[in-house]
Amino acid sequence: MNKQIKILFCLHYSNLNNGAVRSLIDIIESIVKRDEITVYVAYPAPKDTAIDYLENLGVKTIYLPFLYKLNYTENSERKNFKYIVKKFLSWFVLFKLRSMVKKEKINIIYSNTIVIDYGFILSKMANLPHIWHIREFGKEDHGFLLRGGEKALYYKLNNSKGIIYISKAIEKKYSPHIRDEIFQEVIYDDISKAFINKKSNFNINLDNSLKATIIGAIQEGKGQLVAVKAVEKANKLGAKIELHICGKKIGSYYSEVNNYVKDHKLSDQVYFDGFKTKMNEYRADMDIGIVASRSEAFGRVTVEGMLSNLAMIGADSAATSELITDNVTGLLYKNGDIDELAEKLVYLYKDRKKLKELAINGFDFAKKFTEGNAADEIYDMITKLN
Repeated sequence: MNKQIKILFCLHYSNLNNGAVRSLIDIIESIVKRDEITVYVAYPAPKDTAIDYLENLGVKTIYLPFLYKLNYTENSERKNFKYIVKKFLSWFVLFKLRSMVKKEKINIIYSNTIVIDYGFILSKMANLPHIWHIREFGKEDHGFLLRGGEKALYYKLNNSKGIIYISKAIEKKYSPHIRDEIFQEVIYDDISKAFINKKSNFNINLDNSLKATIIGAIQEGKGQLVAVKAVEKANKLGAKIELHICGKKIGSYYSEVNNYVKDHKLSDQVYFDGFKTKMNEYRADMDIGIVASRSEAFGRVTVEGMLSNLAMIGADSAATSELITDNVTGLLYKNGDIDELAEKLVYLYKDRKKLKELAINGFDFAKKFTEGNAADEIYDMITKLN
């Protein structure tokens, strides 16, 4: 292909530890190596680790102050004064960005999440094709709603050029509302090879306790309390399992989980490890990964756990069911069923050969996500729609 393509990727956040941001950067890291593509990245949040990482790759980044996100919780103000001011100021930023887009001769715009629409608005202002990468359910997984509601979202999606769904579960939710002529594709995330973290030794001695971890924001949709109660029950059934909760110790749900641990005297079974950045080192000390999310859009933590040779146990719902083949690459339990999750934990505690088998099979399965397939598919989509 001889034509030079200049693409503007639009972020909602600028920290490398954000799953959606990290997933896009894993794609950009591959795409930027192609001579026929020049990559630009716009971001509305203050500069952070993701932007430093991109700039080290040679990507031109553009900070866009005042641009607002569309998501809000039911308990928050839908249109408070701060939001109205930011919305007003955002138009000045967008006009400035349109001038830059024309000057740089950018020819396609790509939005990385549905919680921002400045990429879509800009595409209309500059008369350029727009691709939308949908990475979330919204209320089902993160507990947020969108300003303008689903009707406004579907209008924007139906006036974009293409849509990427992060999983079949996401496609199932959105695609019935999308016109047939819109290019749509399910593309699972790439995961950086840096997450390949193979174990040489497994915890197969029955005299040893097992360490299980649940990783992610401590919020109700992630199911930390389900995991705590399951570990509590598993230990009452004779297992010796520690649960390590990895995530920022903030918010009302964290307080609820922490209070349960205190009230039930589980401090010798459940540990709040806080927010971690060196995830390979952290996972290397664990045996089991738990994904208790009620509605996981994709599940980087599932794949990353597999790449660290953890035996993964996941709730049989949404995209987790697409990543774990029960009793082959991990174990599935009925979503929200504390008793069944406890049984799975006891099973692995008693059968260490199965623990090792699942960890090895999961690792072999997850390696395909490190091969850059998503970057290749997205590159093909960009060239088709440009």
